[in-house]
Order: sequence, then C-alpha cells, then structure tokens
Amino acid sequence: MSSNRDIQIEFDEETQNYYVSWEPPIAIGLGKTKEEALEDLREAAHLGVDTLIDLKLRDVRWNFNGGAKMKITKLEKRFVNSKK
Repeated sequence: MSSNRDIQIEFDEETQNYYVSWEPPIAIGLGKTKEEALEDLREAAHLGVDTLIDLKLRDVRWNFNGGAKMKITKLEKRFVNSKK
C-alpha cells in the first residue's frame, strides 16, 4: 500500500547513510482572520507531520522487532484519550 505521500526510507550504500523523503499532503487552515487561518494551518500541518512520522516509526520498529508488540505512541494515547 504505497503512495507518493508515503514516507520513503532508503539506504545509500556509497555513504552508508539512510535518507528519508516525503511529499507532504496539502494542509489547509481556516479562521476568521488571517492570523487565525495561519495558526490553524500550523496546527494542521504539525498534526499531519507528527501523525505520519509516528506511523512510519511504528512500522520501522515493528519490522525491526520482528513484529513484536510495541508501546503505544504519545500520539496514539492522545487520540484514544480524545475519544473519551
């Protein structure tokens, strides 16, 4: 299930480093003023970045641990707590 918006992690044999690339999705901010709209955009973008990186880290850790059960991330805890 790969798409252009997925975070891609590659290894460069020549430099012996990992590099990460990502084409972020579009974020939209709304507000009654320009300032409110910009602040809303910031919040939306941060949430999107945090969420996608947390999901990719979970995938990397899951694969590294051979599928072992992992700890719940802070973002997942926030999501669960927000539903209460």
